Amino acid sequence: MKSGDIFALSKNGDLQERFERYSLSAGGHFDEKWLQEVLFANIELIQPTDASYDKLRLIPLCRELNLNDGIRNLYLDILTITETGKLILIECKLWKNPQARREVLAQAFEYASLLQSLSYSDLSSKLRKHIDSGTEDPIVFALRSAGISVDESLLISRVDQGIKKGNFHIVIAGDGIRTDLVNLVNSPAMTGMTADLSLLEISVHQNTKGEILLSPSVPQAIETITRTVLISTEGMPVSIEEDESEVNQLSNQTSPAQRQMNEEKKELNTLFWQRAINEINFSHPDQEPLRRGGSNWCKALLPAPLKWITAWRGKDQIGVFLRIDGDDIRKYGEFFTDQLELMKAEISQDITIGTPEDGKSDWSTAFFIMVETDGIDLYDPATTEHQIDWLGMHLDKFVNYMRPLVKQLPK
Repeated sequence: MKSGDIFALSKNGDLQERFERYSLSAGGHFDEKWLQEVLFANIELIQPTDASYDKLRLIPLCRELNLNDGIRNLYLDILTITETGKLILIECKLWKNPQARREVLAQAFEYASLLQSLSYSDLSSKLRKHIDSGTEDPIVFALRSAGISVDESLLISRVDQGIKKGNFHIVIAGDGIRTDLVNLVNSPAMTGMTADLSLLEISVHQNTKGEILLSPSVPQAIETITRTVLISTEGMPVSIEEDESEVNQLSNQTSPAQRQMNEEKKELNTLFWQRAINEINFSHPDQEPLRRGGSNWCKALLPAPLKWITAWRGKDQIGVFLRIDGDDIRKYGEFFTDQLELMKAEISQDITIGTPEDGKSDWSTAFFIMVETDGIDLYDPATTEHQIDWLGMHLDKFVNYMRPLVKQLPK
């Protein structure tokens, strides 16, 4: 029995017409090129894929954006932007192609890495070939032409920061979704890039009159997620892993109202951590500057075998911790337990050693040396200076205590 057709009924329940389900296929009328044209002309089809964008408009910028990797000319299917300045990369694929199952995700992130290598001026120059904006900036022109009032300097700054951080939203659209798209090979030589990913399934239906119905949906088993994509030295995406900033929040399901605030909070988090990185200095002469880690955390790198100290914000709390895991966790646990009173004297009387309460598999095998404080409205500008001062003070104390201790750690 064939499934997937749509039947139109009258108010009385009588069958009026039938819309037969069609698959996208190379060489057929409904192919990748057709889907690309339809999505670009009707960008609102993308809206149902992510509740975070319920209140935001998407503005299409161009089709077939040329991204050169130094050897080949590659073409991104569709580039669009939210009214808040986040770039959306859309790739249209035929999911029945076995090669697509293995390579489509890697290809999409390759486009993202190539886009990240551009400056804002580079992107603007490329877009002028697609957008007749005269002397005006093409992205600003596109938004204003769509009736959106924008602060030009703020918009350009947001887009520029998004490009530098690789903070894009990637949408892979097709007529059937495979759950094995996230299988990529590991590589020892990598740098990092963070991007959101959505897989969008679009079913195509047509009646005998030639009228077409399109039904976009995100498969139930796949949610819009943030992934850290590791890029090899050749610029190829080679691995995907969860952003550690979100691991301890995975069990907390957000409401639709909260999800609608995600974009605004991401912007505020970015501004906060940019200021923190600029203002926090370490007294240890060998300590590298603070680095951005993820959505709402930063890290201070430590010599091996330790990794880094994490400064984080979450809900009404801020904190600093050192996570230790591995085969020698028991020895480390005993070592630092013996050090606890010294750490209280040197770092904070509130410092504790513990394990995560949620018992998640890859975190429950670790232990944490941590200090935190609560009762803080993270997004109240009046608390920003206090947050940075508190984090800076405890990070510096952690660093000064841990770095000399490295040579004493159990072998």
